[in-house]
Amino acid sequence: MTTLDTSRSTATRTRSPLILPIGVLAAAAAVVGWVLPDRTVGTGAMDGMSMTHYMGLLAVNQPWNLILFMAIPVILAETLAITELVLLFRADPPAWVHSLSRWAGLLAGPLMVLVLVHLVKNAVVPLSSGGGWRGPADVIAVISYLLAGLPLIGIALVEVGLVGRDARDARKWHAMFVGAFLVLAHVAMIFGMLDPAVLGWGASHVMPGGGTMPGMNH
Repeated sequence: MTTLDTSRSTATRTRSPLILPIGVLAAAAAVVGWVLPDRTVGTGAMDGMSMTHYMGLLAVNQPWNLILFMAIPVILAETLAITELVLLFRADPPAWVHSLSRWAGLLAGPLMVLVLVHLVKNAVVPLSSGGGWRGPADVIAVISYLLAGLPLIGIALVEVGLVGRDARDARKWHAMFVGAFLVLAHVAMIFGMLDPAVLGWGASHVMPGGGTMPGMNH
């Protein structure tokens, strides 16, 4: 913890002046996530394979789905994880590390609002109502991915002063949110890469070959 954090650890945190613009950005992200054309369907290069909807989402609409749903969130999260270590273990970290961590957290929140709204609307609801889940691996992968977005939203709330009573408490929540994201994201990756047939999805459901591959919807 830095000397600055220690000196302020007993003082009540004030809300950041960025709370309004970040709130507006998050609201706009939710609207974009809702009205964005369904990104869970499209053409892909893995036709004929049995896979989870998690893998299907990343495989279609290349490279844009991979960038939106994997690359950008992971880059922001890894930036948060690395800067978190610097802030925790260096007594006087450079000012740019604070700034990088802060802006990565502020951007990650609205981005994950967009992703969560879009995937709940176009994946979770139709898959649940239509019985389209491909066994336990599919459910674990998709739900873990969505849950991993919540800690990133939580980090944004820390950065604008809505979570954390003081600097010490805010740093604690920040570190816990980073850890929670990493755990949930890796659970999603592991089960997402698993053939759903391994955990009992019937072989009769394997997708036939063809010119297009379904994404998350059937």
